[in-house]
Amino acid sequence: MSQPVTNAPGTRQSRGRARRAAVLEAARGLFAKQGFKGSSLAAIAQEAGITDAGLLYHFPTKNDLLLAVVAQGDREQDEALAKVRDVQGLPLLRRMAEFGADLEADPILTALDVTLSAENLSGASEINRYFVGRYERFRAMLAQAFEEARRAGDLTGDFDPAIEAANMTAVLDGLRLQWLLSDGAVSMAEGMRAYVGGVIARLSPR
Repeated sequence: MSQPVTNAPGTRQSRGRARRAAVLEAARGLFAKQGFKGSSLAAIAQEAGITDAGLLYHFPTKNDLLLAVVAQGDREQDEALAKVRDVQGLPLLRRMAEFGADLEADPILTALDVTLSAENLSGASEINRYFVGRYERFRAMLAQAFEEARRAGDLTGDFDPAIEAANMTAVLDGLRLQWLLSDGAVSMAEGMRAYVGGVIARLSPR
């Protein structure tokens, strides 16, 4: 006598993970295009191919979904920065010349960062604190690299590592925005290579 077919727990879990991933991907794309405020849960559910109730099962509120999208993006940013963190001093700064190309390789994440940071410039929201903290860590990483390069004698002159770090971050941000608004006509990759090369040439021993 044949046994009734049942859904194994592993199968249900796999479907649940797939639905959750689909919701995150849909939300990421819509948040990047329309912003958080302009994207409804209903639109995200439709884009993900599930019901509104199915979305709410995984993410009870829109803010829960936003935080999950940001956390996913943060993990991807960490993976990109891992290419830089394994070096220090001047080698790290030289690696920053390729960071524009890294950002071009993930246009949705790049657009998402710009959109969400613009929507959360002020206020005490969790997303605002996330971007403030991330910028602080990024500038600190670069400032340390400038300082280490000076101690090693690779860079010389009367320069402020914190200012150089802030300027490099600002150039990267400006190129990122222009790249998005020009639909790729302004190259982050070429712009960062030129800028970083110019900084190193300016501060290198004569």
